[in-house]
Amino acid sequence: MKKFNKLIEEIKNNKWIHVMIIIVIGIVLSIPLLKMNLRDTHDGCLHLLRLVGTKNTLEIDEIPPIIAPYFCNNWGYAMNLFYNPIVTYIPLLIKIFTSTYVIALKIFASLCIILSGITMYSFVNKVTNRKIIALFSSIIYLIVPYKLGDVYIRFAIGEFASFVFLPILFIGVYNLFNQEGNKHYYITIGATGLLLTHTVTTFYTAIICFLYLLFNIKKLKEKEIIKKLLINVIFILLMSALFIAPMLEARFLTQYTIFDNELMVTNADYVYKNTLEIKDLFVYNGELLSQSYKKSAIYIIGVPIFTLMCLTIFVYKKIDKKYKDFYIISWMFAVISLFMCTKYCPWFLFPNILCTLQYPWRMLTFFAFFISFVLGVNLYILIKMLFNKDITRVVVTTILIILMIIYTIPILLEFTSNNKIEDIEYENKVLNNPKINYMSINREYMPKKALLLQGTYLKERNDETYILQGTANIIRENKEDFTDIIEIESIEKETILEFPYLYYPGYKITLNNKKIEAIETEHGFVGCKVTENVEKANITVEYKGTIITYISYVVSFITFIIFIIYCVLEKRKE
Repeated sequence: MKKFNKLIEEIKNNKWIHVMIIIVIGIVLSIPLLKMNLRDTHDGCLHLLRLVGTKNTLEIDEIPPIIAPYFCNNWGYAMNLFYNPIVTYIPLLIKIFTSTYVIALKIFASLCIILSGITMYSFVNKVTNRKIIALFSSIIYLIVPYKLGDVYIRFAIGEFASFVFLPILFIGVYNLFNQEGNKHYYITIGATGLLLTHTVTTFYTAIICFLYLLFNIKKLKEKEIIKKLLINVIFILLMSALFIAPMLEARFLTQYTIFDNELMVTNADYVYKNTLEIKDLFVYNGELLSQSYKKSAIYIIGVPIFTLMCLTIFVYKKIDKKYKDFYIISWMFAVISLFMCTKYCPWFLFPNILCTLQYPWRMLTFFAFFISFVLGVNLYILIKMLFNKDITRVVVTTILIILMIIYTIPILLEFTSNNKIEDIEYENKVLNNPKINYMSINREYMPKKALLLQGTYLKERNDETYILQGTANIIRENKEDFTDIIEIESIEKETILEFPYLYYPGYKITLNNKKIEAIETEHGFVGCKVTENVEKANITVEYKGTIITYISYVVSFITFIIFIIYCVLEKRKE
């Protein structure tokens, strides 16, 4: 009997057993990836192209790989200038060990599913010091329907990767304000991970963290807390510089589609149009998944989650005072997040900056995070209230875990209904002919001027230099990757030339070895104005990157090393 009791205690309190349970559940939830066709998802094709484009850039020794050279009719497309680097570079590293980019992306998705469960377990365990609560919360966090839709319907790689970093950030936030503050550096790890993963999630997380700071405003009187906050902010900005600095540089140099509220429909009217009816959160329509490629996400919060939310009425008085405040705050943020998804939220009163999320149901990410903590606590207290013996509690806990997994089976079966090889065929096609037409890729990272002409000028434009103003005689042109060499004569003063590259910062132009300024033409391409009459000239256009880009990468690398050293020193203090 003693051995049996010892085994029960081991199961209850051994975090490695719990981690193994989380990994097994994560693997089960990843099974549909084996048969899933990325091209049937909303963004899967885009991310496949993004990896191939990055590979093409690296193959021509362009580091960092900002612009995909052959995309958009061979004019170059700066996907990595605006898209967060973690979800580019990590799948690219995984590709080293796999045969295709499709498999690399699916492995990355599976890792995100599993790691999100592990980081949630770590967060809740640190807040409550109760491993069973942490296990419950992590499983709920794993099986939230919206998260599965993020992977299998949308393949929104940045958004589902952000589920990994949210718990890490809040480990640091909670530790700084509610505990001894010795793990405050988790703020840097989580926030940097979010910044380099998904911009919209980062923005709204920053707002939530600011509100949490207001709840703890009295603690800002402590100099140590202010000091640690500033240290983390500095580390976050410097380690994220490799992404933030080049993007801001481009933002201020010209107009890109991604920053235009009208073209990106990041306005209150559009957001409100995508809000949900209350029934959308509860009604499980069989058509919802079978026609999932037409849907934007899985909106339902599910009967099990709603039922567990209602248990708060019965367990509230039993919640440990040590984390009761955070429980209340989590409930509040969960309800607000859910409310913002619905048609009852007055989005028309919100400033445009809050409408950058485009789709209000993205707030279900935060609902999933906060409600997972709440429901983990609810389950733990309910089992404790109803059952006295440890063996009974373990059995009930096991049954509940099995039931939560079973709940996801109908969803998983929908995703595993077809076995297709279209992705591999498409990948091979792109690898063999990487010159992707601009209409075959998302165009939100194009210069605004070019996008507005996508149905007219771009349709007819060839991959060669054009004379937009003045006169000149182009004798021959040799364009290869990021280098275009043009032999030209009889150039009239004030002649404007337009080169076959979309305009991004970093292009260098020389005329007879003399540097001249690169400009953006009226069509959104790289161009130049010749300010004097020239009889004969060799013009070279090359992409060299910007000084700000190279400095930012160096700064991020050095800061990363310093941060590692700082973490080691902080651990030694403990």
